[in-house]
Amino acid sequence: MENPDLGFVSKFDDAGTVLARERMVRTQISERGIKDPNLLSAFLKVPRHIFLPEQTREYSYEDKAVPIGEEQTISQPYIVAYIANQLQVRSGDTILEIGTGSGYLAAILDLLGAKLLSLEIVPELYERSLGVLESWSPGFTKRNKILLGDALLLTKTKGKFSKFVSSACFPKIPGPGSLVFESLPEEGIAVLPVEWKEEVQLLLTLKKRQNRFEETNRLPVKFVPLLGRTDLV
Repeated sequence: MENPDLGFVSKFDDAGTVLARERMVRTQISERGIKDPNLLSAFLKVPRHIFLPEQTREYSYEDKAVPIGEEQTISQPYIVAYIANQLQVRSGDTILEIGTGSGYLAAILDLLGAKLLSLEIVPELYERSLGVLESWSPGFTKRNKILLGDALLLTKTKGKFSKFVSSACFPKIPGPGSLVFESLPEEGIAVLPVEWKEEVQLLLTLKKRQNRFEETNRLPVKFVPLLGRTDLV
């Protein structure tokens, strides 16, 4: 990583977390091919460790998914960076996120200038992520909305968002009539894991074109399953 942004030390940091985060960005993200300077800067600035519970915080900057309680995980840093990179976030983008989880991806997207509606179905994770996001960036919930509930029960979302992302695995690719598909305009981007076949998941990047999704990229992954009304996908 060339010319890293060194203005990333926060009130949540000590010497150990600063070094660990710089190393994470350099070895796990930049050296794996993600070079967008705005994206790298965002990952340097967000103190990943505060988004994990105390009992797993020591693993914050390791190259692996880490449990965050309630049978959920925070994805490994590279996967979060890959998702953000695939979304091609631009300032002013409106993004619908299913699965706030730890709140870490929401924080990254906020720094990139997106406006979020993020939904979390697990009450304990919702309360924790809401508190952490507001503590990390006072005013976060004025710029964005974090809601508790089943995203698949949302209505009247047609064309409302420019991008969609999910941190939970869908049972199939959403099609016309689904929340995801109808939420996006023509050329809108969706990044979500999908059950491809037994015990195989793929993280797909989809672009909406002429009333269908075109697949533009895929990556083998392992995500927690989508909760709620999956019959509505």
